[in-house]
Amino acid sequence: MQRVAGSFRDPSGFVYESSGNLFRAISSSYKEEFEALMASGLYVKLLKESRVAPFEETSSDIDGVWKTIRPEQIPFISYPYEWSFGQLKDAALATLDIQLDALEHGMSLKDASAYNIQFLHGRPVLIDHLSFERLEEGKPWSAYRQFVMHFLGPLALMAKADTRHSLQLRNYIDGLPLDYISKSLPKTTWLSPAIFIHIHLHAALQKKYSDTSTTDIKHAREKIRAKSVSFATLKNLINSLKAATEALNLPSLDTEWGNYYEDTNYTRTAFAFKKEAVNRIAARFRPKRACDLGANDGEFSRILANHAGFVISADIDPLAVHKNYQRSRSNNEPLLMPVLEDLCNPSPALGWANEERSSFLERARCDFVMGLALIHHLCIGNNVPLSLVAKLFRSLSPVALIEFVPKEDSQVKRLLSAREDIFDDYSLENCIRAFCAYYASVERIEIPESPRTLLLLSEKV
Repeated sequence: MQRVAGSFRDPSGFVYESSGNLFRAISSSYKEEFEALMASGLYVKLLKESRVAPFEETSSDIDGVWKTIRPEQIPFISYPYEWSFGQLKDAALATLDIQLDALEHGMSLKDASAYNIQFLHGRPVLIDHLSFERLEEGKPWSAYRQFVMHFLGPLALMAKADTRHSLQLRNYIDGLPLDYISKSLPKTTWLSPAIFIHIHLHAALQKKYSDTSTTDIKHAREKIRAKSVSFATLKNLINSLKAATEALNLPSLDTEWGNYYEDTNYTRTAFAFKKEAVNRIAARFRPKRACDLGANDGEFSRILANHAGFVISADIDPLAVHKNYQRSRSNNEPLLMPVLEDLCNPSPALGWANEERSSFLERARCDFVMGLALIHHLCIGNNVPLSLVAKLFRSLSPVALIEFVPKEDSQVKRLLSAREDIFDDYSLENCIRAFCAYYASVERIEIPESPRTLLLLSEKV
């Protein structure tokens, strides 16, 4: 048994790994709450609505552990700072819907952390089965502030200011500070009743109490506890948060690669050949788990998913990832997970001792990695040597499919138009040489009516 480093905060239990599977141990201190959850019928309802990860009970002889459950395994653990606007919004709405269901069953979510949500079969589900507590009459929702910091605030910033604000969730893994959210939103949001109440007024009240003495804060808290919050008021709060969340939408944006496939130099013949080649290679290897780097809106990830057990579809462009997720959700594609990721600055290990949140490169290891129309962006756009690109690909998978785009290609010319060409070693032969330092076998596939070449690399000779 190996305890998962990121599960040390919850006194109700912890997550551990054994024989390649994840288990959740439930402490004796949470016994009554868990029994209340199961007796209430809430878990069954959430399971029918696909809002919670299903689990099975297992035997355990761990000291101090009352019960152990084995949840359905999540194919790829992702974090809020790697989600598109649509993913974060759906996760927020799922959290609120779970809370509304909980209230109707005499239960309540004691926390509303975005990290309690993961994507399973393409849908956001709650994975922390210890997040519930029995509803205490008159008690306000204890997770209200956390929901605003993890969900509503970041979504408001993405919709009203800049979608890149979500990346700040890397720096603030406990949620964006309320004052940061309030100060970063445009002044026009003060005219929005929902944003004013849940964010600006919320932030002002927090600042007021932070500027007062400890005694005054204690008296203020006692006053709040003395005020009974009715069930109707509590439910109205959740519905208000839900309405505010639903009203937020990503503005129409044009990013550099958001409409990549509408501005490509491929002929119909070349593009069709490339799609057929990817399909043929994917069918040949049939990977259990694959990773498409620089996936854009997932056009080729979907071809890969036809023959793979699961596909991580990663791209640096927030609009492209948003489109990818919207398409995946609309088409009900459970085997594809869009992820926002900058390969030149991938998500690092974060949190306490850098162990609470593992790095993207650690989580993305697979048995087939693909990088189409990507190498030139890394090498020429970001000055990364071919040898380091090859090393990164090999660290992820023993099989790689890449596309080499030479200097005579119009897309490379566009990259070089605003900078000096200092890339004397950027050539197909040097690319093959760099990758062959890590892979034993290489197959070259020329794309007709195009200067581009596909390279299939593997350990098999």
